[in-house]
Amino acid sequence: MSRTIHVAGHQFSLLAMTWPVFIELLLQMLVGNIDQIMLSHYNATAVAAVGNANQIMTTLILTFNVISLAATIMLSQYLGAGEREKADQIYTLAVCLNLAVSLVITLGLVLGADGLFQLMQLPMEARPEAKSYLLITAASLPCQALMLTFSAFLRAHAKMLVIMCSTGIINLINIVGNTAFIYGFGPMPQLGAAGAAISTSICRTAGMLMMMYAFFRAIPGARVSLKVLRPFPTGLLKRFLGIGLPAGGEGLSYNLSQSTSLVFVNLLGTFAVTTRMYANMFAQVCYMLISAVSQATAIVIGYCVGAKEFDLANREHWRVIKTFTPITLVIAAVLALFAQPLFGLFSADPKVIALGQQVMIVEVFLELGRCFNIVMVRNLQAVGDVKFPVITGICSQWIVGVGVAWLLGIHFGLGLVGVWIAFALDENLRAVIFTIRWKRGKWRQIKTV
Repeated sequence: MSRTIHVAGHQFSLLAMTWPVFIELLLQMLVGNIDQIMLSHYNATAVAAVGNANQIMTTLILTFNVISLAATIMLSQYLGAGEREKADQIYTLAVCLNLAVSLVITLGLVLGADGLFQLMQLPMEARPEAKSYLLITAASLPCQALMLTFSAFLRAHAKMLVIMCSTGIINLINIVGNTAFIYGFGPMPQLGAAGAAISTSICRTAGMLMMMYAFFRAIPGARVSLKVLRPFPTGLLKRFLGIGLPAGGEGLSYNLSQSTSLVFVNLLGTFAVTTRMYANMFAQVCYMLISAVSQATAIVIGYCVGAKEFDLANREHWRVIKTFTPITLVIAAVLALFAQPLFGLFSADPKVIALGQQVMIVEVFLELGRCFNIVMVRNLQAVGDVKFPVITGICSQWIVGVGVAWLLGIHFGLGLVGVWIAFALDENLRAVIFTIRWKRGKWRQIKTV
């Protein structure tokens, strides 16, 4: 991990690229979960409300990743191939597309919030706070879209440390804002979930400004201007969407399936919703580590493919999986072992603590499959094999992840543990399929830039 990789005149250190991404993802998780952690000391209903609202927001924000991910993949391939003249067009296309999408989504949330909560079977007592949180945070979605877009540009240029520092500042702003707006400060009233939403919106605005500043400072000569789109690069746009829609579709399908399974959890009661939220929060520690490694690896793989160094791409792919799968499993096992005191930090409800312990045992098996999936999917996307992961993901996530979740959790009465078993089966099935896909080596013949 600490060694230097040389690709087409570029030098990369996976360790130097990975640890800032890990810290960034950790801080990003805190920005979302700090609302729920601090609200847990306010009231339990607010936790359930924000947990459901955040599930909606997380799913919708993934639509921005469609464009951002395409930008990262294309930039890494073009830079690896030495074709820098395309970069300005990619910057501008990504900014325009994500900004337009964010405005449409914001309008949709304002008009359809009540219908979404009804569809999700959110308990009635949690709906007022969930709606206020959702509507306030929806107003800042354009800022979130631009923040993710410029972050993608920086990531393609391996400027991970800049992103990490910006995310750290955002997190500090969120904690201070939550303290003031949730609990009240001086003459300021206690706003609960609405206060958490205000703080989150302020963070997104600050994050957008910092990422934009960091990008133009770190990449001299970079341009985001409509002038670079004259004449309009229709071919580049088609390639952009051809990569972005399938690549982003895999993650979007996953989160939509998670939102659907949340309907089953809501039927089990508020304590199950709360347990699920805390379990996801702990599980994200494993997710963030392998996600950080996979993001750094995918950049290197993209440069390798652009430079036609396929053997190097294959070696780095397997090196990461063999190194980090055992590490991820150890972390998951430790979380399962100490689940009781960990859940006890955030809840005094014995039902939440007992259920959380059972869920975290299943989580160990889930993480085995997810470790493979995250690396496999990102690297398949980086080499241009974008359709297979989304087709496989949609089939497995909905048939196994949702269908079996209902069968075990609701029909057979296993509750949240049954839902988690279905998630683990889905992750491990996809891991086997993606491993076979990579080993067959068809990705070496896929046309890139």
